Amino acid sequence: MRIDRSHLPWILLVTALTVIAAISYSLNLHPEFLPRGVKFPAVLGPVPPLRANYGGTPLGLLFGIVALGIFLFAAALGVRKKKRLWPIGSVQTWLKAHLWLTVLTIPLVVLHSGFRIGGPHTMGLLALYTLVMVSGIFGVILQHFLPSIMREHLPREVVFEQIPFVRESLLRAATELRTQVAETNALGLSGDTSPQILGRFLDDECLPFLSVKKGVRNLHLGNAQLAAEMFKILRVNVHPEWRPRVDEIEAWCESRRLTDLQTRFQHWLHGWLLVHVPTSLVLIIVTIWHAWAGIRFLVTQTP
Repeated sequence: MRIDRSHLPWILLVTALTVIAAISYSLNLHPEFLPRGVKFPAVLGPVPPLRANYGGTPLGLLFGIVALGIFLFAAALGVRKKKRLWPIGSVQTWLKAHLWLTVLTIPLVVLHSGFRIGGPHTMGLLALYTLVMVSGIFGVILQHFLPSIMREHLPREVVFEQIPFVRESLLRAATELRTQVAETNALGLSGDTSPQILGRFLDDECLPFLSVKKGVRNLHLGNAQLAAEMFKILRVNVHPEWRPRVDEIEAWCESRRLTDLQTRFQHWLHGWLLVHVPTSLVLIIVTIWHAWAGIRFLVTQTP
């Protein structure tokens, strides 16, 4: 998802809500700044708060409850993506809401904590929250910039799920060529050493490169610049009638390098979810327990 002008309303909304929350927090602690004749809403408790722990005040609880609600909404994005026909807003709208409402939780969490880290339990919860937010921001940055980088470095893309089949077809074509070259060499149909040179190149370089599962960058043909030099030398050493086959082999190797590059890009583009999703679920569970424990404590402390 790219950050463009369509995100401006969400940015303005989050900014406005942050300002409102910050003003409410300040006036809750310093009612003397209220205009004459204006009183802080009684439903939000006494002013200034009687509790030193701001998270246990009515307004602090409100900040925490809203943040928890946003966590739950953000987690529902996965369900919304699978139910694309639901008439409850487009997936793009949900993505924007997911992004900017979770950004809103940053000031809400800070205000809920009263700018204090607290004890081990709160510190652990904040550490988990930080991990979720950092991984999410990292994912947004990747999704914003990586597609442009992919378009720049990938002249053509393959459907990601088809990459294993593309690799198999490249290896099969190279194997068939190796068989043809061996037959030509055995029958003596060529009057030069080109089939032998081409066969050795296929055996030593091309087939190992096309058949390897991982680590292609460690092979000679995995380096585009080195591969270009190798094919340049190969063309010089074979008869002109074999050079079209050299061009074919070079095209196969280039396709393999491009599919490997696309795979790495895709792993970067989606790999951050392996951290973000499970930690987000853990955060929701721990936050619900935190809210339950906090409310239970307040109830037991109420005279």
